[in-house]
Amino acid sequence: MIHQELVDFLKGQGVCDICQLRYLKARGNEYRDLKESFEKLNVKYETDSSETLCKKPKLEVCPCCLGLFSHSFQSLLIERILKTDIQKFECDDIVVAICMPMLVQTRQLSMWYALLEKFGTQIEKERAPDVPLKEAVKLIINPIICKELKKKYEPNGNGIMINIQLSHSLEEENLKQLKQLHEKAFPTPPNAKRQPVSRGVLEKQYTPKRLKPELFQEFFPIPPPTVDDILSLESMELTGPTVFVAGRYRKITREMSHTPWVLNGKRIMEDSIEEIIIKSVAPYFCNDTTKVIFMSSGREDVDVRCLGKGRPFVLEIPNSVHTTLPVTEAYRMECEIDKSLKLSVRNLQMVNREELVHIKSGEEQKKKYYRALCKLRDPATIDLLRKLDLPEGFEIQQKTPIRVLHRRPLHTRPRTIFKMKAWVHQNDTRLLVLDVVSQAGTYIKELVHGEFGRTTPSVSSIIEQPVDILALDVLAIDLDWPKEIDNGIGQETK
Repeated sequence: MIHQELVDFLKGQGVCDICQLRYLKARGNEYRDLKESFEKLNVKYETDSSETLCKKPKLEVCPCCLGLFSHSFQSLLIERILKTDIQKFECDDIVVAICMPMLVQTRQLSMWYALLEKFGTQIEKERAPDVPLKEAVKLIINPIICKELKKKYEPNGNGIMINIQLSHSLEEENLKQLKQLHEKAFPTPPNAKRQPVSRGVLEKQYTPKRLKPELFQEFFPIPPPTVDDILSLESMELTGPTVFVAGRYRKITREMSHTPWVLNGKRIMEDSIEEIIIKSVAPYFCNDTTKVIFMSSGREDVDVRCLGKGRPFVLEIPNSVHTTLPVTEAYRMECEIDKSLKLSVRNLQMVNREELVHIKSGEEQKKKYYRALCKLRDPATIDLLRKLDLPEGFEIQQKTPIRVLHRRPLHTRPRTIFKMKAWVHQNDTRLLVLDVVSQAGTYIKELVHGEFGRTTPSVSSIIEQPVDILALDVLAIDLDWPKEIDNGIGQETK
C-alpha cells in the first residue's frame, strides 16, 4: 500500500492531518512539523483542501478524533486549565489523563473496516492500523500543555495530575447501539453473568478478526460519517502529587496506642502516635488529612516506650500542594509534636517513594534492642544471672500471641535472639533488669513469660520459674534511615 493512496482515502473521509499521520504510524517528534513528516513519507502535503485530490472537501471536525487534535479544542483545553487553581501546586511536573467517550473507539473500528474494504489484505485484522489515541495524546497534546504552563511532563505519574473527562452529543446513542451489538455479537451463555461493554472490552474483543463487518454494519455505518460537533469538556480535576515525609519518633509515655484505638465504637485512648504526627505534619501539604497513610518500622504496645534515636516512620501524603519541606517548617512541626509531652519527632525530611523499601525491610530483617523490668517469683541468684548471660544468643519458636490473634494469623514463627544479659535491681533482688537484642518481629513480653509454653524457650523456661514483665522499653532499632538531620540548627523556639 502506497502512503499517498492511504492519505488520499483518509482525506476523502475528512480525516484531519494529525489522524492521517496516526494511520501512517508516525511516532515521537513526527507530529511537530506536519509538512516535514509527510514529505519524509513521500506524501504530498497541502494545507488548502480545495487543491487536494479528495473526492470530498476537508471538513472541520475529523470523524476519527472528533476534533481532539484541532487548534480550537487545544485552545479551549489550555484556557480551562489556566482557569483552575493549578498555580497553588508547588510542582514543575504534570501528567495529563484524558478520558474519551467510547464513541471514539467505535469510530476507530468503523474506519478500520473501511480500510480493510479499500485495501484488503494490506490491512491487518488483529492489529489496529493507527497509533492509539492515548499514545497520540502523549505525543501531541501533552507537549502543548507543558509549553503553555511552563511545566515538564512526568511519565512516571507523580506530578500534578490533570484528569480531563470528555463527552460528545452522540455518545448516548452510540452506547445504546453498542449494547445491542454486544448482545448479538457475544451472546451470554445460560446462567452466566453478562459482561458489560467497557473500553477494555472494546479494545480486546472488537477487532475485524473477531467481529464480521456485516454484523457491525447492522448497527454502525462504515466508514464513520462526518459530524457537526467536536468533543466537549465535561469536567476537569486537578490532583497534586503524592509526597513522602519521613522521620523518627520517640514515644515517652506508657499510655498511648500506635494507631487510633477504638473498641465497640468507642475510643479507648484520646491520642495515638499516628494522629499526633499526621495532625502536625500533613496540613502543610494538603487539606484532606484523612487520606494520609502512616507507616513505621514495626510498632510498640500501648504501655511500651520507644527511646534512643526513635523508630523510623513515613507519611504518604496524596494530593500535596508542596513538594519540598523547608527546614523552618520541619522544625516547627517537630516543636509542635514535642508539645504533646507524649511524643518527640526528629529528622523530619522529604524522601522518595523508592526509599519506602527501608520501612518494609526493617519490619523483620533488622535487630531491635530492648530493656525489660521483670518480676521474679524467687530472689535472683548468681546461677540465675549466669543462665541469662547469653552473648551468643539462641533461637526460639514463637506462636502468634493470644493478645494479637484478632489481627494476626496463627503461625509459629522462628525468631533469633542475638544477645541477652540480666542484672538484679539495686533495690529488690526479685526485680530483674533484662537487656535483649532480638530479630525484629519478636514479641518480647511472650519471650519473657513464655505464654503457657507458646514461646520456647523463654526466659521463664530457662530459669525454671515464673517471670512477669512489669515494664518494657525499646532502646534502639537497627535501621540507619532516614538520614540524621538537625532541623533546629540556627532556629529559635517560638
